[in-house]
Amino acid sequence: MNKYLIVSDFDGTLADVDHHVNETTKTYIRELLDQGHIMVIATGRMKALVQESAIDIDPRVKIVGSNGAVIQTDEGFKLTHIEHDQKMEFYDYVVKNDVPALFFTDKDVYYTHFVPEFFNAPKSEGSSVIKIEDVKKHIHDNNFVNALILGHHLEKPELVLEPIRKELNKIMDLTVTSSNPRNLEVYSKEASKGNALLKLMKLHNIKKENVITFGDGYNDVSMFKESHTSVAMDNAPQGVKDLATHTTVSNGENGVVSFLRNYFK
Repeated sequence: MNKYLIVSDFDGTLADVDHHVNETTKTYIRELLDQGHIMVIATGRMKALVQESAIDIDPRVKIVGSNGAVIQTDEGFKLTHIEHDQKMEFYDYVVKNDVPALFFTDKDVYYTHFVPEFFNAPKSEGSSVIKIEDVKKHIHDNNFVNALILGHHLEKPELVLEPIRKELNKIMDLTVTSSNPRNLEVYSKEASKGNALLKLMKLHNIKKENVITFGDGYNDVSMFKESHTSVAMDNAPQGVKDLATHTTVSNGENGVVSFLRNYFK
């Protein structure tokens, strides 16, 4: 059997509706790893918020975090930071426009207004959640892999976030996308799940026809474009499904495992 590179989004895809990976999925992934395939979780989450989940599945599972800005290899983690001038310009924008935002290093979270109730603070040793009070210390002197504009507190977030997305794409040289209608994800133009996938394919010498990707959000589309087989979850927006080569049942129905079992039978 040819070796495959299997790359899956986490929330809404590999994880179930409670944001946990169930035992059925864990067991099947371990079977695939034993057969020599490579399994990677590619997520918008920061490294500290997904690494524990990956290890819980199997220590052989690698991660791509912060929408491709963090890539795990056997040698460690490769980071793509937002450039300094872009970082400062973006921070000035959210302050001027009174926009709640989170800024992420590979282990810490800095926030302007509040931390959403749903947000699980990093559990890894040395990680912190910090209110931005000293711009030089907290923003200027830090390197960030991505940022998040929040709309979770709004009744109709799309009415606020969509104009912001259009404006940021017009005035800043950053990628602004979303995996959730209640937020905007901001990161370097050089960082994307698709670019991370290309680097992993080169690293592992895997051809496009031996790559399978799974996702449920628009931030997954860049890796769909780089894989021969791309699979959208049934819970994905129709626009995401239209850009995939296949669909599967929802994450609550073990959609990733369902597709792979049929594919490799």
